[in-house]
Amino acid sequence: MMYGGFGWGWMWVGTVLLLLVLAALIVLIVRLFSTGFSARSGALPTPPNSARQIAEERLQRGEISPGEFGQIARALERPSSAAQG
Repeated sequence: MMYGGFGWGWMWVGTVLLLLVLAALIVLIVRLFSTGFSARSGALPTPPNSARQIAEERLQRGEISPGEFGQIARALERPSSAAQG
């Protein structure tokens, strides 16, 4: 008996659709928690630090000496040959 025109074939279609919907929900939930909340709040990502800021941080951590920092600072203040043309 066909039960109003619905047979076993429609049961398989319904099962596949249900599995697709569940998979989509799982993907959405995983993306929601993996991107972090700041990305969804509309906050702009922080720009990368400038070279001078990175050098200052390295000096504070003791990774470079004050003399090395001075060399880096002077090199950053000099106009580069690529920028001149």
